[in-house]
Amino acid sequence: MQKAHISILAIKAVNRVRLLSLTIVMLLATSLTGKAGLVITSIFDGSIKSDPNAPGIEATINAAISVFENKYSNPVSVTIEFQEGSALGESDTGFLYTENYHTFYTGLVAEDANPAAIAGLTARDAGNSWLNPATDSLNILVKPANLRALGLSGAPLCNVTGSSGSLTCGNTSGGPNAIDGIISLNTAITYPPQSNNGSNYSLMATTEHEIGEILGMGSALPGTSASSGTVSASNPMPDDLFRYSASGTLTSLAVNCASAPVAAYFSYSGTTDIAQFNNACNGGDFGDWQSTPIPSGVAAQVQDAFAYPGQAPLYGPSETAAMTAIGWVDPPANAPEPETWFLLLSSLAVFIWARPRRRA
Repeated sequence: MQKAHISILAIKAVNRVRLLSLTIVMLLATSLTGKAGLVITSIFDGSIKSDPNAPGIEATINAAISVFENKYSNPVSVTIEFQEGSALGESDTGFLYTENYHTFYTGLVAEDANPAAIAGLTARDAGNSWLNPATDSLNILVKPANLRALGLSGAPLCNVTGSSGSLTCGNTSGGPNAIDGIISLNTAITYPPQSNNGSNYSLMATTEHEIGEILGMGSALPGTSASSGTVSASNPMPDDLFRYSASGTLTSLAVNCASAPVAAYFSYSGTTDIAQFNNACNGGDFGDWQSTPIPSGVAAQVQDAFAYPGQAPLYGPSETAAMTAIGWVDPPANAPEPETWFLLLSSLAVFIWARPRRRA
């Protein structure tokens, strides 16, 4: 009788261990599947909704959004309103946060989205993570969505104002109705909805270009078409931290508009140039890539400052390099999806529970 009593206690103990193991495994599975990646919510302004070609326009915008959602795994929700506009493509976030550089750098290290870029920053400032290496100031200008990608506080700041087709970010104090930005697209000269007859521009590539800017790409240098004077910035934006000259030295955040533009390249450490910045006072963004004329034989890129009709560049390695350098995580292609982890852990839970019992 004593042996039987011990056997019953042993079986109960084993069952408790199995139940605890099952609970732990299922909690792990639930937590993994609960980690969502980037989610971009699109709002379509009346200027798009009332367009006879609205279905095709909206489908293309959603396809561009999917490129980012499928690529970056940061658990961030971003809201963007889309409207039709007069320029080929424009983005408006309303305001940038002036963030302490040390806080930003710490967020980059914690996210570890691009070890090579972080190593370049660390080597350049000799471990001094308090002053940004671009201008040696204590601060850096960061867009709200980029801050949230690093797990930092960065609530949306764009409160939409204006009439349909002429929306802007008005009051930039944030609040419950604020969104991350507005993107304007000139669908009168893009395909779709127009035909790709060699004189229209890719709506897909244009939308991807502007979404990248809402998420954090860009330069603190203000775009200008001035023919004299100097444009400069005292605090950089994240991409400016990787702005090198052809000689491999960090460029200053100042451009003389009266002289021939000095070449500037996006590079992690100045050793390998990944893309050439548009470092000229030509009306384009200083944070975009330099547009290469078609006769040169160099393929166009999504983040080029100026687009060429008839071309449809794909979202490519240079855009990914810039995005990961500022903290957006691009998981390895062979990394299991959350659903895969759930299936694996669920199978393990069943195995633990259904494993044959050993006799006492």
